[in-house]
Amino acid sequence: MLGALREFLGLGLLIGGCGLLMLFFQPPGTAQFVVSGLSALIGLLMVASVVFVQKRMNRLDPHDDD
Repeated sequence: MLGALREFLGLGLLIGGCGLLMLFFQPPGTAQFVVSGLSALIGLLMVASVVFVQKRMNRLDPHDDD
């Protein structure tokens, strides 16, 4: 389970980071700008969901390392 969370976190950072980086290079008001902003938002949501699940797992069973 921890490996899957790490992969999901990495994917969220990649999607969100690339979307945020591309946001600065797209002209405002275009479809590319909107897609870059939405991908940054999706990446942020993925990272937030990993943090939420990890905290929830630690609260339920703090001694389980798997």
